[in-house]
Amino acid sequence: MSCCIKKFPTDPVGACGATASDIEQALRMAAQIDEDADDFANNASLPEWKQWCIKFYVRCVNYGWNGKCDDCLRSCEGQLDWPTDQCFPRKQRR
Repeated sequence: MSCCIKKFPTDPVGACGATASDIEQALRMAAQIDEDADDFANNASLPEWKQWCIKFYVRCVNYGWNGKCDDCLRSCEGQLDWPTDQCFPRKQRR
């Protein structure tokens, strides 16, 4: 879903069937990854998809996301996109 939202940022609902929750999650994940850009400067020579996989993996491990982070990293490396349906941030308690 996040890949589709990135591809169609002006109409994610129409183009991807995204819900408000999907859009919010994709934006939150992108913002979190961008915050850590300096921490991953040594990965600059890797393809962009691989950099994203590594950044999502680090978030998954550091923030205790739902799902098996190692399996999601392997899936991301094979599919070139993070499996947001398998590994995702835990819902924050209010």
